[in-house]
Amino acid sequence: MSSMDPYADWDAAYVFGALSPRERHTYEEHLGGCGACAQAVAALAGMPGILSAVPAERALGLLRADPPPAEVPASLLSELVDASRRARRRGRIRIAALAVAAAVAGMMVSPFLPDRQEAALPMVQTTPSPVTAEVRVIQEPWGTRVELTCRYAMAGAKAPSKTFEYALYVTDALGNSTRLATWMASPDSTTMPVGTTGLTTKQIRSIDVRLAQNGRILLDRRL
Repeated sequence: MSSMDPYADWDAAYVFGALSPRERHTYEEHLGGCGACAQAVAALAGMPGILSAVPAERALGLLRADPPPAEVPASLLSELVDASRRARRRGRIRIAALAVAAAVAGMMVSPFLPDRQEAALPMVQTTPSPVTAEVRVIQEPWGTRVELTCRYAMAGAKAPSKTFEYALYVTDALGNSTRLATWMASPDSTTMPVGTTGLTTKQIRSIDVRLAQNGRILLDRRL
């Protein structure tokens, strides 16, 4: 990730929901054209579920205590320190504390290892388009994380190459829809937007991908 990228340190804040709605929208637009930032977000996607299991009081106490014992791998601590620095830049000390606590407690082998793998569910095309997608719906203690792999097929020889803005939505059992993420995509591209919601998986009726410009639903997945 380039040091000149003004969004280089936004990945942790985005995954942990520390951005304002306006910042989140701006960052999601950036993710559509920045592979490095998209990979950073994907690498951190499993962290909220892992860190939520560590009491905040214990984590803060560990930060004030002596350095961790030698049996904690040095490479692991180095990676955690880097993640903590990014969190502190966003003013989120508690996030950094939880990361350190999780490592010392031996709760994970790698700071970027997802807590579990959910099967990717193919989305159904409701409107003909060159866009296809699979979605992972992951239940977390704080709600649900939605991970999308969206592919825009290569345009034909005579077809114009167009870039569109897309949006990821969840709809609850009462029919209320909420936008979780937006991104830009053009032919022959793959994007991996990630969204979070306070709804549990049982409260989600469906997940869909829409054209942001007019709200037309292109892909849908019923749960």
